[in-house]
Amino acid sequence: MTRDLGGYVTDIPYLRDFKAMLAPAWLDHVALVCGVEPPDRRNGFAWCDLGCGQGVTANILAATHPQGALHGIDFMPAHIEHGRRLAADAGVTNLRLDLVDFAAATGLDLPPFDYIVAHGVYSWIDAQGQAALRGFIDRHLKPGGLVYISYNAMPGWARDLPFQRLVRDLGRTLPGDAAAGFAAAAGIARALADAGAPALLPSATLADLQARPQDYAPAYLVHEFMHAGWRPLYVTEMRPQMAAIGLAPVGSATLIENFDALVFGEAARAILRDIADPDTRELVGDFLLDQRLRCDVFDRGNRRLDPAERARRLLATSYALARPAAAIRYSTATPAGECDYDSPTARAIVGALAAGPRPAHELIPSPDLLETLLTLCAAGEAMPVEPGHVPVAALNRAISRRIAGAEEIGWLALPCGTAIAADRGLLGLLRDGGQIDGERYPGWRDFLASFGI
Repeated sequence: MTRDLGGYVTDIPYLRDFKAMLAPAWLDHVALVCGVEPPDRRNGFAWCDLGCGQGVTANILAATHPQGALHGIDFMPAHIEHGRRLAADAGVTNLRLDLVDFAAATGLDLPPFDYIVAHGVYSWIDAQGQAALRGFIDRHLKPGGLVYISYNAMPGWARDLPFQRLVRDLGRTLPGDAAAGFAAAAGIARALADAGAPALLPSATLADLQARPQDYAPAYLVHEFMHAGWRPLYVTEMRPQMAAIGLAPVGSATLIENFDALVFGEAARAILRDIADPDTRELVGDFLLDQRLRCDVFDRGNRRLDPAERARRLLATSYALARPAAAIRYSTATPAGECDYDSPTARAIVGALAAGPRPAHELIPSPDLLETLLTLCAAGEAMPVEPGHVPVAALNRAISRRIAGAEEIGWLALPCGTAIAADRGLLGLLRDGGQIDGERYPGWRDFLASFGI
């Protein structure tokens, strides 16, 4: 394996993936839900992705936010080269990708950022890399800006700690690249578990790899398990590190986690109500949830909103369906149990959004409009989006040209500042101008037409 920067494995590029929660509209929504003023984007904005991977998220957000200056930073040449190829192919001109580590990036000539995001990478790098990442944020984040950092969390990873250490150390001694090393080491770990090795029996990942190996791409497994600096964090470790650079916790980009009633039963909420310290309360919540991945949003001195302004600004936000109307479930499993949100208001909201994105206040007149809409977003049925409509055909053509190739991207850009997952068959139909089969893709023709696609 090739290693740099404290044992970070670099011979296998990461996934070509899009993360909707890194979009400005999504982060603004988190801030508003939690009563915090988001950045003012009326005169444009600047956004930076630390550890941008192959640049898919950065390219999609740049193409769908022409008024923004978007930046991506990564120290793996394969990542930056792919991101630059995609930008050139799609005609994306407002994206700058820098091949540099976080320490060197701190000294780059960059604009002050309204948004800085870092997905996953924080718990994959060593303490020196984490300090450099924090130093970058400290220097380059505007007052009033938002920061998103996701990281592997404790206690949810506790059962996998022995498995991770074993496959990492074993894999380093085995022939082949990092993917081959992981596969061989995981096979040994499986044999040890079958032989009764007590420390491996609780591993959720080991069980999943046996039951659902198709759900785990080699690129994910390498970056999730093979870095020497890999370590999951408790929230009470993370928050003081952010406080030291002037950041305060806002909420979670995993939207459902901002609503205690959706994730905790009454007995759990009673326990949490008795804990006064907010960081300790969050830690106890993580134990109740067996939290495995935190997607934390922080701010730098942002104004707190009163309830009336919060509601007014949420109602002014634009929303879209996250899937065809026929696929909306109106109930979902949550840590607190089954959440049923089937109501006349919910069905009226879905019916209105089926015609296309629009501000909440234009949906329906109902006293429970906002509460129901926030529940639909928390359940993943709807999503916050940009109010405008920008051309995305060039980007989607570039994506469609990669179908079934070595650089395939399974996402379709939407003209409202985000993207949706789309399989190869659907992307091929759109590329070739074919008719969308209503039986194979129920509701998708009308769903895409509602976005002008």
